[in-house]
Amino acid sequence: MLSFVFRALRWKVLLNNNELKFGSLLSSIFIGFSLNCILPARTGDIYRAYFFSKKENLGKTKVFTSVILERIFDGFMLFIILLTAIYLISPGDLFSKIAFSAGVIFSSGFILLLALVKIKSTGSKREKIKLFMLKVPGFLPEKIRTSSEKLINKFFSILNSFIEGLATLNSWSSLIKSCFYSFLIWIMEGFFIFIIIKSFGVNISFIGAFFVLAVTAFCTLIPAGPAGIGPYQWGYIIALSVFSVKHELGLAISIINQLLIIILILSASAFFFWKEHIKFDEIKQNLEEKQELTNYN
Repeated sequence: MLSFVFRALRWKVLLNNNELKFGSLLSSIFIGFSLNCILPARTGDIYRAYFFSKKENLGKTKVFTSVILERIFDGFMLFIILLTAIYLISPGDLFSKIAFSAGVIFSSGFILLLALVKIKSTGSKREKIKLFMLKVPGFLPEKIRTSSEKLINKFFSILNSFIEGLATLNSWSSLIKSCFYSFLIWIMEGFFIFIIIKSFGVNISFIGAFFVLAVTAFCTLIPAGPAGIGPYQWGYIIALSVFSVKHELGLAISIINQLLIIILILSASAFFFWKEHIKFDEIKQNLEEKQELTNYN
């Protein structure tokens, strides 16, 4: 539960807005994570960005960009944890491949975002590209030309908002704070897994619990149903097998671990749903409207 406090503090840094209230950040995070527990494909993250941007009157693209940055920082921190654990435990080639794949994904993502921040200083070049693209459909029929110009303008509007949302990456202070909070978040998560595994009588070290945490987290990147059910269990089982834990016991531990996480998140978020006067019918309607708008665009 304490990890959510650090998530809220980190989100405030990523949004680069000191006027945001901690309680508002925390409630939105719990609401988003609770929806991830019951809806597939991390839909809760999308709704969280929509809900918070509407509540605080912030740009939707900027808020959604901050959620992407969260995932990048989490992935990068877990990559470091997994590398450290592999070095100390030497679990085998499979986990080295998982670490390599994760490293490529999150390192390249981080580098790409840094490059986009650099582009921010060349806004005039983006404007020139935009003007050039607007000239291209000039010879087309008026109806097609109008639609093309609307699409180009919208694309550059979203791009500019997205790049503005990456302002955190331009500040060493914000980068250090974000990394520090990310470290604390996963320390809390690691303690939680360590306590769960030890409660089953499994002899595992603290670094071993972190190894299980990292492998499980990366396995849940695979598209799955609510709460990552399936990939979560698979990751848990293969990670614990390194410590000679039978698959049946590994499955049991993973189920209890995930069940406790879901219960804790849903219990805490129930208060925030009540506080924010949110009903599930409204969530469904908002998500459907957003999907219809996306399909139309």
